[in-house]
Amino acid sequence: MICRPLTTSEQSGNDGMTHQAIINADDLTQATTNTAQTIKLCDLAAGDVILKVALRVKVPFENTADAAFNTTTVSVGDNAAVTTFLAAAEANKNGTVVPNRIGTVSGGPYAAADKVAVTFNAMAAKALNSINKGELHVFFRLYRIPVLEQAAATGNIVTK
Repeated sequence: MICRPLTTSEQSGNDGMTHQAIINADDLTQATTNTAQTIKLCDLAAGDVILKVALRVKVPFENTADAAFNTTTVSVGDNAAVTTFLAAAEANKNGTVVPNRIGTVSGGPYAAADKVAVTFNAMAAKALNSINKGELHVFFRLYRIPVLEQAAATGNIVTK
């Protein structure tokens, strides 16, 4: 899994999204059947705010040797719930993939440390680590209010 801040030009061209996470099939390591796996995208500090989350199933997930592995739903959340930002939707090639989604729920400001995480759900008699193909891109808009406040105090924020 890779999580990176977007460049200023990437942010301006993408509705202010500040970060991108890329998860692929190799990141799915859960070997127990019918068991979800949560992958942390980033840590959140007290005062942080998540304003928006979007995702794209770039390559649908699948076990190329098992067409009966036909459901792998994906959600995005925090410590409060695995679905805080995006409810679970299909990302498996052998199901009905929902390729692009954007959440309308924001989170924060967080009173204490938290996280942004993606949860992959498995199906009965199937383990996520048997998925050998797939790529998911998650974009989110993170405001670090304490950092903004500090920048303003030092004159590093331009105001009109």
